[in-house]
Amino acid sequence: MLRLASKLAAAISGLERTGVEARLRGLVFRPRLPHSSPKLRVGRNVELVGSLSRFRFGAEVSLLGNAYLNATGEHGFLAIGARTHIDQFCVLYGQGGLTIGSRCAIAAGVIIYTQSNQFHHDPLADIIDQPVVHSPVVVGDDVWIGAGAVVLPGVEIGDHAVVAAGAVVRTSVPPWAVVAGVPARIIRDRRAGR
Repeated sequence: MLRLASKLAAAISGLERTGVEARLRGLVFRPRLPHSSPKLRVGRNVELVGSLSRFRFGAEVSLLGNAYLNATGEHGFLAIGARTHIDQFCVLYGQGGLTIGSRCAIAAGVIIYTQSNQFHHDPLADIIDQPVVHSPVVVGDDVWIGAGAVVLPGVEIGDHAVVAAGAVVRTSVPPWAVVAGVPARIIRDRRAGR
């Protein structure tokens, strides 16, 4: 039924079919999400794990296909600000609390962790028996995180920052900084231009 409605809407509106599908899926999801705003777009195979009351989406948030968002656990929540775009195959672990600001671009394949397994708590114990530590991640407004980047627990990424594709961010990033590498390091100030 959804596909038929999508094809009909696309034919009438002239819009790309998957965009229309995402809007229709957003309309279906929205009543089940107590803290979501208008114009939510949800792509195919988006998975929200945890109580839907732990998710907050601002106006015009886009969750593209195959994104995985997890807000389970005692401290779990996931909040995404208005007009933020989460691209395909992103994995957002909000078990320790994840806040993403407004007008952000989170590119394909980004992984954000808010929890981490430990290995040094008891060196002789199996990894699976080591404690899991939760630490929130905060991404400011107007942030671009490039394709395949990984953000580790406890990190804060300041407003207007840019994280290069493939970077591994393990320490906080100041506002306006452009970071790249493994581990990510500041390479310049975004305001400096080219």
